[in-house]
Amino acid sequence: PDLLLSLISLASTPLPMLALFHDALHSADALDESDLFLWEQEPPYAYPEPIMTVHEVQYTKNMVDIMFGQHWRLSK
Repeated sequence: PDLLLSLISLASTPLPMLALFHDALHSADALDESDLFLWEQEPPYAYPEPIMTVHEVQYTKNMVDIMFGQHWRLSK
C-alpha cells in the first residue's frame, strides 16, 4: 500500500515547464537532448517557471476577466 501511495503521489506531481517538453510536444526531431543529464536527479526538479510573454500575460488577464464576468452574470 505504501508503494501505491508513493506512485500516485509521484505521478500526480506536475512536471516543470521546460523547453524540453515543449520541443518534444512539437516534434521529436526538434528535441534538444543536451539537458537530459539534469533528469537523472531525483524529483522534485527545481526549475523556475518560464517568464510569460506580453501576449501570454494579456491572454491570462482576458481569461480572468471572462471568468469574473461569467461568475457575476450567474450570481445575478
